[in-house]
Amino acid sequence: MFISALLSSLPSPFEDAVRSVAGMGFTHVDVVALAERPAAHLEALADTGLLVSCGGIGKGLPDDWTLDAPALDLRHLAIAHIKSQIADAARLGATHVYLTAGLDGSPDGLLRFGESCALLADYAAGRMVRLCVEPIPGRALPSAASVLEMLDRLNHDHLALLIDVGHCLISREDPAEVVRRAGKRLGYVHLDDNDGVGDLHWPLLTGKLMEQTLAAFLKELKPHGYDGALTLELNPQNPPTALSDGKRLLERLLG
Repeated sequence: MFISALLSSLPSPFEDAVRSVAGMGFTHVDVVALAERPAAHLEALADTGLLVSCGGIGKGLPDDWTLDAPALDLRHLAIAHIKSQIADAARLGATHVYLTAGLDGSPDGLLRFGESCALLADYAAGRMVRLCVEPIPGRALPSAASVLEMLDRLNHDHLALLIDVGHCLISREDPAEVVRRAGKRLGYVHLDDNDGVGDLHWPLLTGKLMEQTLAAFLKELKPHGYDGALTLELNPQNPPTALSDGKRLLERLLG
């Protein structure tokens, strides 16, 4: 396992954030995938030698371009745009991408979302990228359990769960138990903290997250075959040192 930093955790332009993260000793970063990426981004990554681990997709679309839209043409527009973002992440060398569900939690809405995810997962797999679904409290898939239920129903080899430990604090789920239940369907990991109510993305161990909970979660990952990134996803309003502090904490807990 290795530690990555989501670049949006810093309030800096992409190029400055890349240099800052490299200066903290990170070897990997996560990015927001783009349909069109400026050449300056590529140069910054090349200059620092940072490796891109994962890309967030489905961002920056018009409000009605959703993967669960009742109108087929709008779903097709969303899928086409997200495919271009997946292609961007693949060109950067990412092994994973992730998206979140919309707001339509009806059976039909979840069916449409699942079908869209399956199409995108096939497209991503053709580029050696695994598509993950991240649960977010307040959306159609608010918990890890709800995402795993969808994955059970779809039974798609290229779809996986992204577990966000901060989100587990809100949905009252034990992160270690989620790992055990997910097994090989665990695709990616985000780490952050909060007050158990809001998705605040605080630094680790500054809210409801206890060190023993985090340690138990990390210990559970390897026996279940997870050898990927542990990505710090923090609010950019936190002090810049929050990333480096989180990195040191994880290194200590990993031994």
